[in-house]
Amino acid sequence: MTTRRGEFRALYRALQRDRRAFEATPVIFCEGDSWFSTPLAMNLLDWLVWPAPADEARGVPLFGAGGLFFRTEDSGDLALDMFAPRRIRDLAEWYEGFAFDLVLVSAGGNDFVDGFLQRLFRSLRPMSATAAFQRVLDSGRYGQVRAAYRGFVERFRVIRPRTPILAHSYDYPLRMGQPAKLTLGNLGAAALLKQGAGPWIGNRVAHVLPDIAQQRRFAQLMTDGFVEHVLMPLRDDPASGRVFDFVDLRGTLRRESHWFDEMHPSGAGFALLADRFRRQMQQKLEVKLGG
Repeated sequence: MTTRRGEFRALYRALQRDRRAFEATPVIFCEGDSWFSTPLAMNLLDWLVWPAPADEARGVPLFGAGGLFFRTEDSGDLALDMFAPRRIRDLAEWYEGFAFDLVLVSAGGNDFVDGFLQRLFRSLRPMSATAAFQRVLDSGRYGQVRAAYRGFVERFRVIRPRTPILAHSYDYPLRMGQPAKLTLGNLGAAALLKQGAGPWIGNRVAHVLPDIAQQRRFAQLMTDGFVEHVLMPLRDDPASGRVFDFVDLRGTLRRESHWFDEMHPSGAGFALLADRFRRQMQQKLEVKLGG
């Protein structure tokens, strides 16, 4: 059962009235960006909410062993905004009020694209992908995002010291410079009011990295940098490593058909990512799910 804030409290209270169902149902807190929220296809979180084919074949219901999901994600969010002190206080109030068994986080991709790249490479001449990535490193952006993550993790860890927090890496973009094509089929009537979305990377660095292969290499270096300078230090930090972990999704989507646009997988691509994510979720929840 997936709910936004207004529905969650009522469903949680109803579930509490059935002790056996409550004990068998993982309650999951979800905060994230468009990989958890995009309406253009079944996104990563959508695939995690619905049962895996093997579970469906065994008759696992959505409500019960399938989980109760509190969803507060939103497309376009930056980690720097999501994990700002005021936002953390708001999220912590909800987190403290209910017995959550797992926290899922999707954050950080938007912090390294679009306006950030435009400002970083404004008026510069062509360079190598390695030199371009060095400018990202020198900007201090990874440290800023890591600090924002740490603030979130530390606040949630204080509330529930044993509840796992599971984030994810992003995968390597392939369709550089490709915007999202919005249609009635994938967005409904809203597509009539919005011409498109993106791109967020290729158009911001094309003047310094004119070759598509260079742009892909640059995006790969930034994706690896997010893992090496944000996710891994948090996981390995004794202060947060006991609760924080991440799913490494790199190298999963190897075909352009797995991507909807420059930054977002297709529904089929998200399904492949969800298979990896689900396995690690199940490991974190094995006590609640009965092993």
